[in-house]
Amino acid sequence: FTSTATIAAGNNGTARFYGTIEDSVCSIVPDDHKLEVDMGDIGAEKLKNNGTTTPKSFQIRLQDCVFDTQETMTTTFTGTVSSANSGNYYTIFNTDTGAAFNNVSLAIGDSLGTSYKSGMGIDQKIVKDTSTNKGKAKQTLNFKAWLVGAADAPDLGNFEANTTFQITYL
Repeated sequence: FTSTATIAAGNNGTARFYGTIEDSVCSIVPDDHKLEVDMGDIGAEKLKNNGTTTPKSFQIRLQDCVFDTQETMTTTFTGTVSSANSGNYYTIFNTDTGAAFNNVSLAIGDSLGTSYKSGMGIDQKIVKDTSTNKGKAKQTLNFKAWLVGAADAPDLGNFEANTTFQITYL
């Protein structure tokens, strides 16, 4: 009695591995270097008469940190400045047309909800290891984002705001 085994055809593919090596004391957790923050479905009525939405918390996680004497992490967000609200916030754009929304902007702030203009650094203390008095290898930067209305009703539709961020260590 003999049997023959048939080898089925396999699958082929490719894998791309990428990243950036930077002059930095920490690495950004891979999923956090391109953040997406879902602001949800927002009723326009909430934004009339300079109204604001409930702040949405978000984080940037760091790993493999090797600190020496650094005490503070400063995160600077940069984006298109809104002409609404005295230029204190970021422009949001209609995802269908690309046009800037009228009468509403995006605020980005620290974990306490204090907003920071584009280009202003948000300082957070480095969490230390009590046994070495040096910063821990894993750090979490905490922020909040919210929408800020103007006197008139905001435009309606799907929106997005894009910013870049840079983290420095002092």
